[in-house]
Amino acid sequence: MSFVVFRVAVWVAYAFCYPRPVKQPSIAIVGPGRLGSALAKHLYSTGYNVSEIICRERQSLSLARALARTVRAQATTPQTAILDADITWFCVPDSQIESVSIALSRHKWKGKIGLHSSGVLTSDVLVPLRKAGASVASVHPLMTFIRGSVPNLSDVPFAIEGDSDAVRTATQVVRRLGARPVAIRKQDKPAYYLFATMICPLLISLLAASEQAAKLAAISPGEARRRMLPILRQTISNYQKIGAAAAFTGPFVRGDVDTLRMHLKALAHSSGLRSVYTALAEAALQNLPHHNAKQMRAALRKCGLWSVAGGQYRTSTSRLSLATSH
Repeated sequence: MSFVVFRVAVWVAYAFCYPRPVKQPSIAIVGPGRLGSALAKHLYSTGYNVSEIICRERQSLSLARALARTVRAQATTPQTAILDADITWFCVPDSQIESVSIALSRHKWKGKIGLHSSGVLTSDVLVPLRKAGASVASVHPLMTFIRGSVPNLSDVPFAIEGDSDAVRTATQVVRRLGARPVAIRKQDKPAYYLFATMICPLLISLLAASEQAAKLAAISPGEARRRMLPILRQTISNYQKIGAAAAFTGPFVRGDVDTLRMHLKALAHSSGLRSVYTALAEAALQNLPHHNAKQMRAALRKCGLWSVAGGQYRTSTSRLSLATSH
């Protein structure tokens, strides 16, 4: 009897110290592009079973096959898809999410999860899958994805909204990836994606415009990039540590009207760059510490670049062009 009790005690102790591992859900990725490839690789390296890579167009089948080999999955098309995974994650362009979900809605969806990663569209775009019995959510990573690069997802915020089961599952997956799930309301997604667009694509647009400004000083784009990097790194570091107001430096903080006038003179024959500069100048005068605001605005008005409207200053050009003309 004592031996039986001993065996039971050992079994209980073992079960307590070495619990049976929880089975992770299987995941199918729709779209082997930049986002889909990065997510598939991260999911696979984290221990998820990436069961299937589905590509919509036959010309991308080679990409799907290469990715499938990397993550030990199958490469299929909507016509040949098996779709037996617990989670299907749509990583296709926004304009294709609904049509692809319709194409795949013929499969069994009851009790399954459908996710998409659009920054601006809500989970409702997956309504064909919801009607088929799936729980759906939108899960957007605030990260940039380019071809040939797999960014680190550690502490990257993923904005999540949708049906409760899908949100719960997506939250667990995001945490397992080492990222940070954050809730978002459906009505806030357009403004959220505006924010996301300003801090990445339009930041690159600003850097591209800065390369054009460097050309005015006879600096090549390649050399401009090399010269920019140290100050960009320090600026981002300053912003991270002390915020925008304390990190803001330059002629607007000093109220240096003479420098502003020289800048505008240098931009006399570059209307596109001038539009970028004046839009940023307006943002600086509205949102950041500055001196001599009246003289600064007067200098801009004198150049015929700004006009007064309702007590605010705005560019007199009918549209803001990020292109440059010389």
